[in-house]
Amino acid sequence: RRGAVIEIPNYQRLSLNKSSAFTLFELLIVALILCIILSSVFLTLNIGHLSFSISSAKLRLQSHVRLTMDQLIRDVRDTNLLEINSNNPSIDHIKFRKVTGIDDATGSYTLDTDYIEYSYSNVLNELSRNIVDASGTILRSSSFGNIVQSPFYSALGTPLTDNGVLASKSLVVVIASQKKVKDSLLLNFSLTEEVKIRNE
Repeated sequence: RRGAVIEIPNYQRLSLNKSSAFTLFELLIVALILCIILSSVFLTLNIGHLSFSISSAKLRLQSHVRLTMDQLIRDVRDTNLLEINSNNPSIDHIKFRKVTGIDDATGSYTLDTDYIEYSYSNVLNELSRNIVDASGTILRSSSFGNIVQSPFYSALGTPLTDNGVLASKSLVVVIASQKKVKDSLLLNFSLTEEVKIRNE
């Protein structure tokens, strides 16, 4: 009839409340799933960041080695065998003057008055490039850091010595460098190039 209140028995009321609530077990399962999802997102982001750091460091390292090699090769191509040979070359040192032209009267090369000198220090892990005048005074100086190996060879694996460059008629240059990433991972990169040097 209209306006009558229908009473629900207690046992039916209890079953309705039970079906609409979460159990502790269900909440723990949801929390566990959320933890797994958040952990995997964090791990993915961490791996992505590490991968980006390694890629960036590798590019910087390769660029540094290439710039060092390019500068050295450009200089060496502007000299001749006798210039390198007559200035006590070694695995850690070369010194030479650039060829500026050819003397019309004698047909021999004319040379710059100043020297270019490359010296490697295994203590500093540094290759220095100096412009030196005839008296030995350094006019200009620059350096390439993080170089971890002596750079000058007469053949691959054969350290440069007096007359070595005359025998091989070339100079083998090895520029090797390394860089630490995240204080634990060590990246290495090296370039090797054989430079044919003009003969007299």
